Amino acid sequence: NPIASIFAWTRGLKYRGHFDDTPDVVAFADTLEAVCVDTVEGGEMTKDLAILIGKDQKWLTTDEFLDALDRNLAARLG
Repeated sequence: NPIASIFAWTRGLKYRGHFDDTPDVVAFADTLEAVCVDTVEGGEMTKDLAILIGKDQKWLTTDEFLDALDRNLAARLG
């Protein structure tokens, strides 16, 4: 599950950001986590999550999902 891997990294980034007193790092981690949630809530997700919703739920490959996250993160960061 790509989201689990991303959240493992963002939680590490947040910890490091607090430890080093670098609020931009913490803000980036928070933004990336929000983008992950918003992307899934917007209907773009990998098969492992889609099957939890229903057999007719559309899903993306891992690469397609990561592309969607990249697009949405770029839009969020402006």
